[in-house]
Amino acid sequence: MTRPPADPRRLRLPGGRTLAYQCYGAADGRPLYYFHGFPGSRLQAALHDEEARAAGVLLVAAERPGFGHSDFQPGRTLLGWAEDMGFLADTLGHGRFGVLGVSCGGPYALACAYRLGERLDYVGLLAGMGPMDIPALRQTQLPALKLMFGLARRHPCLASPMLALDRLLFRASPLRAVKALGKLLAEPDRQLLASDPALAEGFSRFLAEAYRQGIRGACSEAALIASPRGFEPETIRVPVHLYQSGQDRHVPEAMALHLQSRLPRSHLRRYPEEGHLSIVIRQFRQVLADFQSSNREAN
Repeated sequence: MTRPPADPRRLRLPGGRTLAYQCYGAADGRPLYYFHGFPGSRLQAALHDEEARAAGVLLVAAERPGFGHSDFQPGRTLLGWAEDMGFLADTLGHGRFGVLGVSCGGPYALACAYRLGERLDYVGLLAGMGPMDIPALRQTQLPALKLMFGLARRHPCLASPMLALDRLLFRASPLRAVKALGKLLAEPDRQLLASDPALAEGFSRFLAEAYRQGIRGACSEAALIASPRGFEPETIRVPVHLYQSGQDRHVPEAMALHLQSRLPRSHLRRYPEEGHLSIVIRQFRQVLADFQSSNREAN
């Protein structure tokens, strides 16, 4: 029988909103703030709990507005998230920390790099979503994703039918929904889910938790991800680590190459045989190694 997820920690932000988060890995380890994908929740970071603990890393996984237990926030922005993370870090006593954006968490990591760069000793994008307002970068993206983000760019409500169906599937039978999702994934991802039932269950749990409050948060996020970021990559002065797979149907490789060309200080690791999910699981150890190396380089 699957255990229900542990209740998250909650932080009251300036203005009164509640930010929900959970910590994984080593309780006394170096803090790495983990930004989940779309849709997603704090439970995504639980997939890396053991690896992070072994590496001496504390994963701080906050849920974005409208996901999981975090309050919905109308009109939110990427840079507003950076301010929330700065407040969370102050509350937890983290003067310096790293940020990692997974998939659609990538733009939020870049927003932190732009706004909080002086406090960051590591910035990583793991299968990180690139600009969605440049059509050439989306040519090989899944048609369903192109449609959803295209609709959301016009108005968040236009994406609601697709997201409502997604929520219905994940709330009714999360594991079955993950198996159905496999049909849209690259072969490395399908093989990974088929070979590891416990991992598939972990995916199903964090995706179901994303829709705890309904779809308002997801609709808002889809529109935000599909729109201009509010800052330019060229203005980011801290190093950015990019991790990109060659068989990703959600985040095409062209997006990572585009970001690499525009970020003043970037390092790209390419994994030709990985997919969108498999890179997140199989290459997380490399992310942790790079994060720990960044501390040694800073010292």
